[in-house]
Amino acid sequence: MESREHFFQTSRGKIVESLKRRGVAGARELAAELGLTANAVRQQLAALAAEGLVEASPARRGPTKPTLLYHLTDKAERLFPQRNDQLLHLVLSELTAEEGSDRVAELFRNIGKRSAEKFRERLEGKDFAGKVRELTAILREQGVIADVDRADDGTLVLREHTCPFSTSVKHYPQVCTLIHTVMEELIPGEHMQTTSLAKGDTECRFEFRPGAAREQVETVELGRS
Repeated sequence: MESREHFFQTSRGKIVESLKRRGVAGARELAAELGLTANAVRQQLAALAAEGLVEASPARRGPTKPTLLYHLTDKAERLFPQRNDQLLHLVLSELTAEEGSDRVAELFRNIGKRSAEKFRERLEGKDFAGKVRELTAILREQGVIADVDRADDGTLVLREHTCPFSTSVKHYPQVCTLIHTVMEELIPGEHMQTTSLAKGDTECRFEFRPGAAREQVETVELGRS
């Protein structure tokens, strides 16, 4: 049986990952992103449909004939790591009841610091952009769909399209302390989060700017859902 890690290295897996980011897309859009021919992508989509991982629906774009747009099925969603999120939710509920929400934030801050130490060596010797890109690579290794690009003003923008704690974070935004702590520890400069999956946005978006004397993290207000 094909492992999850190997699957996401294949063309089929890359198409699934792209659809997870995009929500819906046509064969030509996917082909342009992945550097494949549209026919090759259609063949892969047919295989994915046969496996029950994608579904297609017609959509009209302008005066031309309808185009097939593809999206992931619930079966495909299960390919992405869940990290026992429901169990974590129950644990956090008990911890909050017994010790309060500040204890939850402290817990994830400590986890963030230990995680940063684990990966610190991988970022050593890299310039600012290299550090952000390496952090993005680490997130991807942990099962998060993440990418990074540079805005017109030079700001580096890191996007997380999935969250391994999606159930818990909606009720316990203190979980986000983990990634913010990792950023504080590993990447100098200014960090600002502008969108959040916890608040119902389609992605978590972080903007990085070099040059600050001290590390700062600004986050969107993550009140309870």
